[in-house]
Amino acid sequence: MTTHLPFDIPEPTPATERSAPARPSREALLEGLNPPQRDAVTHEGTPLLVIAGAGSGKTRVLTRRIAWLISARGAHPGSILAITFTNKAAAEMRERVEELVGGRARIMWVSTFHSACVRILRQEIDKLGFKSSFTIYDAADSKRLMTLVCRDLDLDAKRFPPRAILNWISNAKNELQDPEDVARDARNQQEETYAAAYVEYQRRLRIANALDFDDLLTMTVHLLRAFPEVRENWRRRFRHVLVDEYQDTNHAQYALIHELCADPLEDDGQPRTPAAELMVVGDADQSIYAFRGANIRNILDFETDFPNASTILLEQNYRSTQTILTAANAVISRNEGRKPKNLWSDAGEGDKIVGYVGDDERDEARFIAEEIDRLTDQHGTRAGEVAVFYRTNAQSRVFEEVFIRVGMPYRVVGGVRFYERREVRDGLAYLRALANPADEVSLRRILNTPKRGIGERAEAAVESFAKRESIPFWEALQQAEQAPGIATRSLSAIRQFVAMMQELQSMVAAGERVDVVLESVLSRSGYLSELEASDDPQDETRVENLGELVAVAREFADDPVVGPSADPASPEFGTPGLSDFLERVALVADSDQIPDHPDVDDPGVVTLMTLH
Repeated sequence: MTTHLPFDIPEPTPATERSAPARPSREALLEGLNPPQRDAVTHEGTPLLVIAGAGSGKTRVLTRRIAWLISARGAHPGSILAITFTNKAAAEMRERVEELVGGRARIMWVSTFHSACVRILRQEIDKLGFKSSFTIYDAADSKRLMTLVCRDLDLDAKRFPPRAILNWISNAKNELQDPEDVARDARNQQEETYAAAYVEYQRRLRIANALDFDDLLTMTVHLLRAFPEVRENWRRRFRHVLVDEYQDTNHAQYALIHELCADPLEDDGQPRTPAAELMVVGDADQSIYAFRGANIRNILDFETDFPNASTILLEQNYRSTQTILTAANAVISRNEGRKPKNLWSDAGEGDKIVGYVGDDERDEARFIAEEIDRLTDQHGTRAGEVAVFYRTNAQSRVFEEVFIRVGMPYRVVGGVRFYERREVRDGLAYLRALANPADEVSLRRILNTPKRGIGERAEAAVESFAKRESIPFWEALQQAEQAPGIATRSLSAIRQFVAMMQELQSMVAAGERVDVVLESVLSRSGYLSELEASDDPQDETRVENLGELVAVAREFADDPVVGPSADPASPEFGTPGLSDFLERVALVADSDQIPDHPDVDDPGVVTLMTLH
């Protein structure tokens, strides 16, 4: 009689088995690996921490180790759990392992933390009172639900923005704090309010049989802790656990790995299934997700959490020359609390690093453009082989303007081009409406931006009145009391908007500097204060971008140049003003239409991107 574990590992289908190629030899699996990489691939028994420096071949080590487990050590593919941080990385890893060991690798688990948790919860969540058909809410769904929660709790949206509450709840969930925990620990009225919203939000999720993304992690950890028999089933299932980018795990992700791989003896003395073989790969020097709750202590304290752990350093870099690595080592060595390592390369010393201190950001951009020209002219470098990195998205603006002026093709990666960003377009729309009140498109863009109580119905009433009287939209706004069906509250908001715009128009008429006018627009409209009061990290970037737009206006005001269409022979040719500024900006933005994907035969375009 055959006995089955409560949790059977699935067997490969006969078709899958027939499709598997001949098992690769041990020598083939280790071919091309340096000694530390070989040690990491073949390690057995104790938990293993692999400190993988940048460009040191960590993906190769992970895929070869999985193939080694299956082919050399006879591990069942279904007993392997490999965690990566992106679905793309998981797909690539699975594909590379399949190339080595064949289709039987398809039944191993190679996935993100969230995907793995969804799989577990689909089988087990009924124990927590949910149905296995639960819905997963994305950020937009969560915000809509939180908006309803705030409405039901009579919370002022300005004092308690739904997004800010959700960010706070997300942080609590990443620390495995449930609503009762945060309610008990609330230190002030704001936290008490947030905790109350958290309670109601979770109640509404449960009614909807829904989980948000943070719940996927926290619910799985709570499940494994609350039901030891469930935890033991999954510990029996996964005998080999591999985690990539371990330096970027948060507390909930750390706890999940701990439940699956910690010492066999539970804190309360209850026995556990023998621990799985655990290998984590990461590098504290490459941790970038602290803003998402990542805790660098997870990797720094690995040997404390797993006292019998072994550590392997991958220090040979395959991407860079030694000159670059020596400079990087010198900078990184100043970080406190890091695990020491020294990246090296056998690619030779390479060219020396050039340092240039510019007078200002425009001088920097000019120097870089000249350097790219030199590389392409003297060394045959393609533009597509050049990248320019900077700290924040706002810094792309000066590079874009200089590159456009010298005719250098480029593309911006990881962000919208400067003059296409929403907040920049909003600021320019205000200026265009001041320079030309007949510009209905710009006027209607800013009419309720930021929101000031002029809704779609009020706007439609003014539009109808303008059409009936055959007058511009701006004139109709000035006579809004005659618009049919307009509400009293909307009329009051329109009058305040008109008064503000007339004040700003008087500044333009008096010849005020463009940067002063723009700063007044951002201040008097309430646009800037709304962004500054927001807890959304993206709004901090928007404030930076508006600051960059003001800097553009200040440059123009300090050294005004007439617009390209100005005629020096015209009697109106005089001191450049707002219209000249807007024309120059419009032409820069209009020129900024270079294809992101050139033809194969094209020399390519320079890539601009932030370091993150």
